[in-house]
Amino acid sequence: MRLKQVSLAAAISVVAGLTTATVGLTGPVARADSGTTAALPLSHYAHMVVDGTHQRLFFSQGSGTTGIVVTDLSGDPVTTIDGEQGADGLALSADGKTLYAALTDGDAIAAIDTATLTETGRVGTGTGTAPVSVAVAGGKVWYSYVADDGKGTVGSVDPSAADPAPTPQPVMPHWSAAPLLSTGGGVLAVNAAQDAHSSMTHVATYDVSSGTPSLKVDMGLGGAATGPVQVTPDGTRLLVPQSPAVYVYSTADLSTAKPYVYYTGGVGSSPDSVAVDSDGTIALGSTAGSGAGAYLYAADQIAENRFAFPAGTVAADGLAWGADGRTLYAVTQDNGSYALDVLGDAKLTDTVLSLNTPPSHPIPAQQFTVTGTVGGHGFVPVGATLKVTRDGTDLPDATVGADGSFGITDTRKDEGAYTYEVSYAGDATHRPATTSLKVGVYRVDTYIPYPEFGSATPHKVAFTGTVMTYLNLGPFTEGDTVQVTRTNEDTHESTQLPAVPLDPATGRFTVADDPGTAGWFTYRLSFGGDITHRPSSNDVGTTISPYAPALTLKAPTTATRGAALSFGARLGDGPYDSGEKVTVTRADAAHTTTPVTWTAPVAADGTVTVKDTPSIGGANVYTVSYAGDTSHRAATASATVQVSRATTSLSVTANASTYAYGATATVTAHLGTTYNGRTVSLYATPAGGKKTLVKTGTVDGKGNLTATYKLAHNTTFTASYAGDHRYAPATATRTVSDQVKVAQALSGYYTTTTYSGTTYRVYHHTAQPTATTTVSPDKSGQCVHFQVQQYYSGAWHTLSTSGCFTLGSKSTVAARLSLSHAVNQKFRVRSEYVHSSKDTTNVSTWGGWQYLTVRT
Repeated sequence: MRLKQVSLAAAISVVAGLTTATVGLTGPVARADSGTTAALPLSHYAHMVVDGTHQRLFFSQGSGTTGIVVTDLSGDPVTTIDGEQGADGLALSADGKTLYAALTDGDAIAAIDTATLTETGRVGTGTGTAPVSVAVAGGKVWYSYVADDGKGTVGSVDPSAADPAPTPQPVMPHWSAAPLLSTGGGVLAVNAAQDAHSSMTHVATYDVSSGTPSLKVDMGLGGAATGPVQVTPDGTRLLVPQSPAVYVYSTADLSTAKPYVYYTGGVGSSPDSVAVDSDGTIALGSTAGSGAGAYLYAADQIAENRFAFPAGTVAADGLAWGADGRTLYAVTQDNGSYALDVLGDAKLTDTVLSLNTPPSHPIPAQQFTVTGTVGGHGFVPVGATLKVTRDGTDLPDATVGADGSFGITDTRKDEGAYTYEVSYAGDATHRPATTSLKVGVYRVDTYIPYPEFGSATPHKVAFTGTVMTYLNLGPFTEGDTVQVTRTNEDTHESTQLPAVPLDPATGRFTVADDPGTAGWFTYRLSFGGDITHRPSSNDVGTTISPYAPALTLKAPTTATRGAALSFGARLGDGPYDSGEKVTVTRADAAHTTTPVTWTAPVAADGTVTVKDTPSIGGANVYTVSYAGDTSHRAATASATVQVSRATTSLSVTANASTYAYGATATVTAHLGTTYNGRTVSLYATPAGGKKTLVKTGTVDGKGNLTATYKLAHNTTFTASYAGDHRYAPATATRTVSDQVKVAQALSGYYTTTTYSGTTYRVYHHTAQPTATTTVSPDKSGQCVHFQVQQYYSGAWHTLSTSGCFTLGSKSTVAARLSLSHAVNQKFRVRSEYVHSSKDTTNVSTWGGWQYLTVRT
């Protein structure tokens, strides 16, 4: 397998990117002597495994040694398992019953019973393989070793097999030395060992949950690893120690994951130990520099604790978590001596407890909630119970949620300031804490803004108001009311109106009143308050305007001239005082500027009767006007009545029914008997064109009006009489037809001759004359027919009439004539424009004859 290459520039950019986001140490430094320390009988130190089931610790000592040291959880010696040549990497089986050891000097993987502390089996990996690291995942034991080519690689052993045997993994690449292994969540991470001067860390990750490795990613990372890599228990992230920090990558693609880095801090610090607990707590160890010691991080949060070891420093790969979720075991070294530091409360931290002022204003008799949070440097005591009191009185306990939040729900009937105290008793990882908060419970301030007026007339005042609260706090109490007092500012008379109910959900109320007169009024609106709301009031000034009565007329649409006419009218918003009147005017054709005027009485209910005898026919416009009084504004309404008129005769004639193209038509309109109007207008409407005025004038003594009009299309002539005082308007029409201009030409002749005064075009018998026809106006797309006649027996006889020849885009078409057997014969040809149903603007038209003869 070829390795994916990473350029130096890319490697540098990876490191630079990682340092842009950090998780730094902010907590206090804890002393190692807060736990226990025990000397370890080790000549060297390689690896440590915690057996929570049997309460033991296993320590390997690496190449050149022969025993695995076993102690209890305090570091007191239990035994040494001898004969384990060069035991280096250690790993427990999934059930905790077997300890597997990579025997570097023994070229084998040893299986040790954790209950009896005896070796129960050994699988040889081959001479010179020198296995270094071992891990358990997917039902297999994975180990790193040196292959025949001198390169490091990975093999596996199936411990469930009847005869377990080493199995090389061909999917694994070969490194310069045996790599280091780490597992978590079914993921196997392989970290290639590098020399101290290497600027790269080679990492590959595999999904081994099925027992068969499936490559996820294989690539180089910028910067040399300073210790073994670790996979988080969920298998999603890879922790890579690289001075001066531990960087975090995704196991899926080795992209950086948040947080990008955990710092061990201090000048010259190089992390070389990483331990991840099942709850995500990360412990880091640094063996050198001012930042030497152990660091704790709560998952992705800031550093929780830091431990310094005055008698030594953490050995490389010397940290491991206990099965109790709280103890951290650290192997320290000092001048060649090794010790075990047991930090029994490594995660123990100060509890950060806080209370928040309620976001909404607490109100008497209404439930409110005081919220808070509990935690400390990322550790959250989910489900923990908090003791709560109010002014020393016990309240129900609060429970801590998944995000560290909790709530205290309470209701106070009386206004005042109340002190709430919350206490946390502490737990395995938290110290006790207490905090308090004073909460003020007060009634809500209210105010009454200017209301929404629906009407303000002398007998009907209606408006809707709202008692509002600041910050929209409520609701109101059932039965709350608003007191209303009306004051006439003109007379200074005040009247107490009935109280109006308040809608408890919205605070709205409606006032309906009958002041009885127009003028300026003030309405005082007073809310007396309730258990949760304070009183408020507002003075609302308004003008009561006179009515604007609607005036409706019930006039008929038509009437008979000279006959009595009567119709009704009505003014709204009554009653009306006795003696009120309206003014009636009538405008007609005889009274356009000075209408006829009279008055009519107004009844108490506002009804009016209009009486008249119209003498002028046509549109009679009746207008009824009311001047108004102290309680009513002026009003006006109009209605049009069409008064009957007699009919008269009107006709149009023309001097012809069909005209040549461009000819002038003479048109005459004849008007019959009228009263006082003798004016007629003549209009022309060409087919497809607009109607235009030809002439307007008074008819002569015979009742005639004559005009001329030049034609270009079929045209309709319209005579119009506007009517007079006694005769109704009249119209009449006459439509005439117009021909087109047919221009014809013959081409191809060589001379002309004359017979009986008629000019003939002379053609050779070999010629083919062309007859061309042009039609005006433009008739493109229409048809032309050609007709040919021959003269014999003293008369002209038709030889042929063609079918349709379509006029082209220029309204022109040509036809070719054949002269076979035509020598010394006389012929003539003409064309006819034949309009189709689509052409309504002109009629079909024949052109003139063109004469020709043929000679040899």
